[in-house]
Amino acid sequence: MSTSPLMRSISGVRGIFGESLTLPIVSAHITAFYETICEDLSKKELKIIVGRDSRISGPQVLERTLQILVNLGANITEIGIVPTPTVQLEVINSSSDCGIVITSSHNPKEWNGLKFVDSQGLFLGVDLCKKLYSKADQFLQNKEEEQNEELDEEKKKKIIVDKEAGKRHINSILELPYIDIEPIKKKEYCVCIDTINGAGGLVLPELLRSLGVSKVVELNTQMTGVFAHSPEPIPENLNDICETVVSESCDFGIAVDPDADRCVLIGPDGKPLGEEYTLAIATYFMLEKVGRRGPVCKNLSSSRAIDDIAKQYSNCPVYSTRIGEMHVASKMIQENAVIGGEGNGGVMLPDLHIGRDSLVATALVIQCLTSENCTLNELKKKLPQYQIEKLKVHVQGIDFEAIKKYYIEKLSKESGVTFDFADGIKIDHPDWWCHLRKSNTEPVIRVIGESSNQKESSLQMCQRFMKDIKEFNQKN
Repeated sequence: MSTSPLMRSISGVRGIFGESLTLPIVSAHITAFYETICEDLSKKELKIIVGRDSRISGPQVLERTLQILVNLGANITEIGIVPTPTVQLEVINSSSDCGIVITSSHNPKEWNGLKFVDSQGLFLGVDLCKKLYSKADQFLQNKEEEQNEELDEEKKKKIIVDKEAGKRHINSILELPYIDIEPIKKKEYCVCIDTINGAGGLVLPELLRSLGVSKVVELNTQMTGVFAHSPEPIPENLNDICETVVSESCDFGIAVDPDADRCVLIGPDGKPLGEEYTLAIATYFMLEKVGRRGPVCKNLSSSRAIDDIAKQYSNCPVYSTRIGEMHVASKMIQENAVIGGEGNGGVMLPDLHIGRDSLVATALVIQCLTSENCTLNELKKKLPQYQIEKLKVHVQGIDFEAIKKYYIEKLSKESGVTFDFADGIKIDHPDWWCHLRKSNTEPVIRVIGESSNQKESSLQMCQRFMKDIKEFNQKN
């Protein structure tokens, strides 16, 4: 009996390996994905990129994935342990039909999963996901996914193994016209990194050295999949890097999640800036330093700091979307955005590719620091000051329609309050906002908000909403 259900969303499939995510389930979803893309592109044979993060169950999932794809007749390039954005970029640059990333992102070490990438290097949209998951359910019901034969040596010869994708990713970043290595070299930066023994362990230090960083202090860069701490890059999980930044007199620190699509910054005082500031700095850099003008896209749970920064530059429009990289990416394409991302440390730069990319974020932050000629903490002070809080609560069987009605009745008469029901419930007020939604990647309800009201901190506000939800659930 699984201790946690299989999670399926636009972010892919993920679950506890051997429990909610078994090899037959992997087989069914790989087969369904292949058939879905074949039908969508009107092709019988696909060119596909496959990469993975460093999780211990990765080799088993990879072996099964390759076995299924070979039997389906795919032309496969396997690029090893790489960040999720490396797979996305490789799909684009190799003109492949699609890609698969074997990862469970920020979930605990016992989890694994599959992320599905289309020919544009984007995660699948809602309609294709529905089709894929429907097919997978049919395969599982009919037991058509069972293929237990081993991937023999002859079949393995059909698979192209390419371990240079990470280097190509780095070179693509270095070729961006606003990345200037010489001024960075002159700063003689010392940077501490923590890649949690995940997929960023090789490419992140290599990127930093390629950018001209003088000294890289490496923590947990072995890519063993043995996570040194809880994998989500939030303050309570970053004690080691925070202490090391101070003890090694580093200029700043960078922490990423296991598949290296998210990037969190630590100041020279050993204190995390907060994951929202990664996108804020990148947005500031593109508008202020590069001089771009145009739309900025974020999700509904991202900080108002992005809106404030955009308003300073020709009142650039800001569009907010449902949570999920695909939703932000779709809006960025629709609006021809300059930059976008999610407030969890995910930066999306259309000049390279429209996917969250910690390597891109790292390069933009370092270039911004160099251009501003200041410390990371000084740069933060130049930006709008908000303190976002992100809490989560385990509440079984909650009725969001009932919660919606509850808050409409409770708050609709309060001056300045508006509601957005595009993704859960977002309640906006001039002095604060709070977003309540079911997670797509964990069995929890997320409570996220910001308050600029001196009478109530962001934490107090979010705790008040959490208490409200629990009490409402108990009564109903």
